[in-house]
Amino acid sequence: MGIERYLKYIDKTNLWAGRIASYAILYIMLTLCYEVVMRYIFNAPTIWVYELNAYVFCFYVAFAGGYVALFNAHINVEIIYDKFKPKNKRLINVLTSVCFFTVMLTLIWKSGYAAWESWEAKEESFSLLASPIYPSKIVIPIGAFLFFLQGTAKFIRDVIALIQGEPATKA
Repeated sequence: MGIERYLKYIDKTNLWAGRIASYAILYIMLTLCYEVVMRYIFNAPTIWVYELNAYVFCFYVAFAGGYVALFNAHINVEIIYDKFKPKNKRLINVLTSVCFFTVMLTLIWKSGYAAWESWEAKEESFSLLASPIYPSKIVIPIGAFLFFLQGTAKFIRDVIALIQGEPATKA
């Protein structure tokens, strides 16, 4: 059962990535509360909260994709999809995975290239803060790769289930 070990490793990796990313929302919430207090109570707005939160949110979105896919929580056209039998659902998943893989590989390729250029140029924002942009650009291809891996795990499970004629198990 070597393949199942690989699939469980992907699941665990995305589970931990999602858990770590969930703390980003806590950070965003706390810093936004801080900004509101500083702005409206002390009349001393910050210059860093909005910009930093945009970068942290980028990290959150990038790392949440694989986590959401792990729990099969992405949006389907369920009004149609739910009417199919489980075997037909798996077949549709396998057939539509071509679109998923095409989009994800393109995202990894293009965002990886943009991240590399940003890293080489040590790109900074044009704000007064002049914070580095490249760290937030680097997380996009990493998160896309994690999402791609989770999609690969789902594809493998669906193919196995189609061949065996039974639902695939998930870690």
